Amino acid sequence: MRAPYRIGLLGLGHVGGALARRLIEDGERVASAAGRPIVLDSIAVARPEGRTAPASLVPADALVKRPHLDAIVELIGGIDPALTYICSALQSGLEVITANKQLIAARGPALAQLGPLRFEASVASAIPIVETLAETLAADRINSLIGILNGTTNSILDAMAAGADYADALADAQRCGLAEADPSADVDAHDPAAKLAILGMLGFRRRIEPSQIERVGIRGLDQRQLVAARERGFVVKLIAAASMTGPGIEADVRPRLIPDDAPLARVAGAMNAISVDAAYAGTLVLQGPGAGPDAAASAVLADLIRAARGTPASAGALLASLADQPVATITPLGLQTPFPAVP
Repeated sequence: MRAPYRIGLLGLGHVGGALARRLIEDGERVASAAGRPIVLDSIAVARPEGRTAPASLVPADALVKRPHLDAIVELIGGIDPALTYICSALQSGLEVITANKQLIAARGPALAQLGPLRFEASVASAIPIVETLAETLAADRINSLIGILNGTTNSILDAMAAGADYADALADAQRCGLAEADPSADVDAHDPAAKLAILGMLGFRRRIEPSQIERVGIRGLDQRQLVAARERGFVVKLIAAASMTGPGIEADVRPRLIPDDAPLARVAGAMNAISVDAAYAGTLVLQGPGAGPDAAASAVLADLIRAARGTPASAGALLASLADQPVATITPLGLQTPFPAVP
């Protein structure tokens, strides 16, 4: 077997902890899949005092400079300081695996020019959509992307349709760990807009600025609207959608009325689903857990195995090719396409 593939981990929260457990408890299975052991060499956390960890705790700026590492896994999220650490690691010749959707959506093309960048976990957790668009469907033409990309809001909408008001549904999601104390990224649709920007760049081969995607969240919905919709044969879902329209792209995120016999209507709780309309492959629907530490860690581990095997970072290379493109013009899809917007 080849020499171990050594990694440094930035962040030991829920996802980082799940990843560390997989690397240790499933070490033999991981090594078999990767063709070599994947060794967790060192970890950086924000507050190391008194903290126990499954590997050496070192400062983040020192971790990204450790000479014997092969890759850095970034799981701290946000733009800064994650951007600084990722730039430093890539410029040092390390591969980077990240779940950071905000950073990939905003800076992915420029970062990918610096070195091998992998980000399967940045969209829809365990659903293997990133490399599917970049590699499996590389020779196809993607016409449209439609998805439920935020498990938190999907859970809240389910609860409201069952009779809960918005405040109670949100509070329950926070108690269950699905929603943050500040839920704005989810309920104001910033999170699914960032994910849609990543999917759009991979599917349409165009550079997208996520702030140009119109976002309508779920704060303004009344529980009575969801109950009335159900009585009329519809389910309300927060839909992220994009389509190619010649030189431009139409895209937005907003609550829409989904016929209750449509596949997306049956996506419940924290699940995510993505429908890809391709010119030759046809319509593909991928569905699975869109939240949770184990699901996200599964996608990170898939990228680590690709890296350890020497598989090219296809999605990263695709984003790098877009870095010098002008930003695509984005216009909203409108109120009737792909499904009617909630009035």
